[in-house]
Amino acid sequence: MIKEMLKVQIIGPRSLLDEAVREIHAAAVVHVETLPEKRLLESEFPGRFPIEREKLMEKEALEKYAERLRSFKALIPVPSSHRIVRVGFGEIHGYMAELSAFEERARELRARKDSLADELSIIIKYQKLLRGFAPIVTRLGGLRNFDITGLTLERTREDISGLLETEVSRVTEGKYSVHTREIDEHTLGVVLTYPKSYAPQVKALLSGRAVSEMRLPDEYSDMTLIEALKLMGMRSAELPGLMSGVDGELYSISTVWYGTVIGVARAIEDSLEEIGVLSYASATRFAFIIEGWVPADAYEQLASRLKGLFHDRIHLRTIDIRKEERALIPVFIKNHRLIRPFEVFLAALSTPRYGSIDPTPFVALFFPVFFGLIVADMGYGAVIFTLALYLRRRFGAEKQFLRDAATVFAVSGASAIIFGFLFGEFFGDLGERAGLLHPVLLNRIEALKTLIAVTIAIGVGHVILGVVIGIVSHARRRDLKETGAKAVYLTLIASFIALALAMAGFVPDALIPWAASVMGLSFIALSVLEGMLGPIEFMEALGNIISYVRLMAVGTASVVMALVANQMGALADNAALGVIIAALIHCLNLLLSVLSPSIQSMRLQYVEFFSKFYEGGGRLYRPFKKR
Repeated sequence: MIKEMLKVQIIGPRSLLDEAVREIHAAAVVHVETLPEKRLLESEFPGRFPIEREKLMEKEALEKYAERLRSFKALIPVPSSHRIVRVGFGEIHGYMAELSAFEERARELRARKDSLADELSIIIKYQKLLRGFAPIVTRLGGLRNFDITGLTLERTREDISGLLETEVSRVTEGKYSVHTREIDEHTLGVVLTYPKSYAPQVKALLSGRAVSEMRLPDEYSDMTLIEALKLMGMRSAELPGLMSGVDGELYSISTVWYGTVIGVARAIEDSLEEIGVLSYASATRFAFIIEGWVPADAYEQLASRLKGLFHDRIHLRTIDIRKEERALIPVFIKNHRLIRPFEVFLAALSTPRYGSIDPTPFVALFFPVFFGLIVADMGYGAVIFTLALYLRRRFGAEKQFLRDAATVFAVSGASAIIFGFLFGEFFGDLGERAGLLHPVLLNRIEALKTLIAVTIAIGVGHVILGVVIGIVSHARRRDLKETGAKAVYLTLIASFIALALAMAGFVPDALIPWAASVMGLSFIALSVLEGMLGPIEFMEALGNIISYVRLMAVGTASVVMALVANQMGALADNAALGVIIAALIHCLNLLLSVLSPSIQSMRLQYVEFFSKFYEGGGRLYRPFKKR
């Protein structure tokens, strides 16, 4: 639910501002705001609080510390487990001084690893090239008076080899030899041999051409080809072990320091926030003022805390909320722990407006019901329930979103088990074939008309509930026009449904003229209040109600697929083959039984239900609290 918020002022002597900020930070309930310029001019606190030079220097030092910690974290791996150390503000400088030596060592190790990785990359590249050249160069190795030049040529420029040979023939007066070999799918290797006396002319010719002369790295430049290949092979075998040793030392540093780095980083962030919040304060020569928002149920606790610490030197008081400020009231959503996981559905929407209705409790009721009604199979529900609990246990401690999503699916899986029992389904008709399970309420395949009627009735109830919630939301904010329009809208829908039921013979015919009259008057009133949008919204509501038939349609498709899986398995000549065939189809159906019911259930919440009352555009409550 959306909690009531109070606007508060905290007033005290300037000498106590730092202490007051620390206590507000520790209390973690005040959403601090800056006073608008207009309010500053009107109030008795006409100036922003000037941040002292010492504070600015402290801020600069803390920011440098934070940058150092980010760099250090980038250098070390994340250990498999770590305990975050709690660090007080007064301990930050000591920890940073102690960390310096390890920072330097980590930088040295990282530079060493990068150097080794670069060397390995270069060796791998040259090994490939040299192996390509080796058969040719080895044959030419005995020509003492000849130069041998290795070249690489991209396959896309293969035409250059002919031009190159023509030019080499010209400058060497025909005294040359060209040998071409495929290095890989992208590269050709070309070996030129020519008398040493022509070396300057050939080198000049190759300069600037679309070819690359293959030059060995400096450490291999004085070696023969065979020696270079041998040493490169030994070095490429040695380098991974050296890099692994560097990784091991970095990991050792990380196991000791990672939790401390996280703790110091959080302490620095807290300290920077405390300095930053000073810019939100206003001041006179002797006093300060901080304004903000506090949940109504936390006000007394905050007041008692400040009174106990500062007695009457710092005062906390509530102030009236101006009309223009109502849209800026931060929204604090707090639900019971059993309902809170369903707040994940609000992540796709903008924050609800203050004073509107939090839809989370309704989603917590309807989403599992819709999901269970679609899946409605004890076997599928049990698998979904078990898988959701495993994911919650496996990843829930790391990410809150995954924990909440897994909880939602666990509840929805339990709902599918309940509906599966009521409809007598266990992996389709397996339970019934074994004589262990029979429909308690109905058989979904044999009762399609009944299911259509039930889902339309659910749609009527869900849509009308959404409209009622909208009426309550507008009435709470004393928005009379919107409240009246929503009430007329509800009357129009209810009278149309009553008329349809009377004409279908479900209620007495005597209701027809009354329902028709009310419907006509409501239609006119809605058109006056809402213009052309009124009738359009009414038609949209009727379409919304019909949309709930998808609960039957998607669920029936799942039942049919489960039955097909069992029948195809039974038709197989071999029992083992039949089990495999049925299992594969059931696995596919299970996947669809997670995706499709989720999508359809979410759609009914977002489109058909929320559109009747949900108002976004709110501002999330962000209390000033420690990391």
